[in-house]
Amino acid sequence: MNIIIVKYLEIVILIILSLMSDIETYKIKNIIVYPFIIIGIITNLYLDGIGGLFFSLKGVIIPIFLLNILFILRMLGAGDIKLFSAIGAIMGGKFVLYTILYSFLCGGFIALLLIIIRKNAMERFKELYIYLKNSFITSSILPYTDFKDKSDGGKFRFTMAVTCGICISLIQM
Repeated sequence: MNIIIVKYLEIVILIILSLMSDIETYKIKNIIVYPFIIIGIITNLYLDGIGGLFFSLKGVIIPIFLLNILFILRMLGAGDIKLFSAIGAIMGGKFVLYTILYSFLCGGFIALLLIIIRKNAMERFKELYIYLKNSFITSSILPYTDFKDKSDGGKFRFTMAVTCGICISLIQM
């Protein structure tokens, strides 16, 4: 079987399971992402030996370093970062960088659509203003949101944006 098909299959299964988990529980469970990190490393190790191992490890580490500040600010959940790491383990560092970029662009588009549909632009901008003002006044980095608060009209499942980012990245390959 062609190895590209194997990697595509791994990515498709990963994102479907992650979407289902996020929609059902508002979390991407470790039982989903950790096995795919291992599968990605094993696949690439098998294909390219030690070079494949480094290819996967770079893909795992890049999201952790790039997205850590968004986790600290509670703008992104740990599950999202682990999902990006699993994607990187399978497809490598360059692919995960593009996927992160496209995911955030798609996330911005989804957020804009939701603001238009929900007609809550003023409420969202007011919340952002208050956050920035409080962060400036206290000279500290405050959490932006509480992920456990499901009543907040500004949230959506980021795995939807990640799915779009993966699709765009796959097309770009």
